[in-house]
Amino acid sequence: MKKLVLLAALILAAGLAFAQEEAAAPSEGKPEVFDLEINVGFPIHWTNAEHGDDPAPLYEDKTVSANTALGLALLFNFGRKVGLTLDADFFFGGKIAGFASNESNYNSLFGTNVLLGPVVYIYNGNFLRIPLAIGAHLYYFSDDLWVPDVSGAGGQWIKRQDLQVGPGVYLGIQFHFNNNIYIFSRTNLAIDIFRWHKTKGIFASATTDDSDTDLEFIFAWEVKPVIGIGVKF
Repeated sequence: MKKLVLLAALILAAGLAFAQEEAAAPSEGKPEVFDLEINVGFPIHWTNAEHGDDPAPLYEDKTVSANTALGLALLFNFGRKVGLTLDADFFFGGKIAGFASNESNYNSLFGTNVLLGPVVYIYNGNFLRIPLAIGAHLYYFSDDLWVPDVSGAGGQWIKRQDLQVGPGVYLGIQFHFNNNIYIFSRTNLAIDIFRWHKTKGIFASATTDDSDTDLEFIFAWEVKPVIGIGVKF
């Protein structure tokens, strides 16, 4: 009889301890509904395509952009395993070059990368979380280029715009220090397969406009390592 009483007491004590541990573990409750992430990324985007007006011959176009980008991501958690992310970054670059022949050119570049899709947590613990996102990727850039005429009779403004879409994915790791803030790093990969491209040139010495717009299937890829800080709401 004493053994049965002792066994019952041990089972009761173990049950109470387990219940207290479950209540104390914040990861077992409802997840944070909304995360705001601020990050710095290093995107490299490579475009390899051919374009041109039909029946004119096609022109091969290789465009590579490599920048330091500031990003902002919104992460909505529907549960402990699944969420939805909107991850975007913006970058800008400019260049002015001068020559001994009193000529100069100017080039500016603006672009953005966006990834929208569901997030699956491969691991979701108190301190460590590993998110995997798969969705749609969008890449846009616009640049303005001033090319001087070697004869000194003016020059030409050239404006190019690209909008590319395709599938994208990222795999990350989050280190949670408390219930309010965490640091993270991840790598974004994307393959763009469709492209809208426009080139417009305006000659300073005349009123001639030369414009070309293309819709095409392409092969382009992007890789972007990211590091940043997340805030949980």
